[in-house]
Amino acid sequence: LVYIVASGRPKSQCELHRDSLQDREGVGIGSHIPQCDSDGRYRQLQCHGSTGYCWCVDSSGQERQGTRTPPGTTPTDCNRAEQPKTECEYNRDRAQSSGSDGLPDPGLYVPQCNTEGQYVPLQCLGSTGYCWCVDPRGQEIPGTRTSPDTPPTDCDKPCKAAIFPPLFYNSHVCS
Repeated sequence: LVYIVASGRPKSQCELHRDSLQDREGVGIGSHIPQCDSDGRYRQLQCHGSTGYCWCVDSSGQERQGTRTPPGTTPTDCNRAEQPKTECEYNRDRAQSSGSDGLPDPGLYVPQCNTEGQYVPLQCLGSTGYCWCVDPRGQEIPGTRTSPDTPPTDCDKPCKAAIFPPLFYNSHVCS
């Protein structure tokens, strides 16, 4: 049995996969439904509608290792060639798969990386609301941690949060 799309071509693997999940009763709520482009190929960037996680896939729809990003962070650039992971990406991926179900354990800090794989200057522990600034190596800059009821520190001027400037914190000079 061959299924045909409106353009007259046979349905692709992605379209058949997507349709099989959408046609099942009870499936779809909480399940990831693959996203296909107009040619029927898997979209390189897949995002889970319920969880907000995004990841890159190969041409057969298989997740590319190390590309999963949590909700609220910039998704990975799927066009970027496979490269060795940065320290931030390595630590993020290790934390994201730390639980027995392959997801992060609740309350675990998951480093946030930018699209180049470097640490985002402002890091937060989502479950607690605490935020702090980090240096380029991901090390917390002392004096920058804020509690949930306090606006986050401006990490471009992290030493404003320090009590006794001028102080030297790692490679940062506070004045």
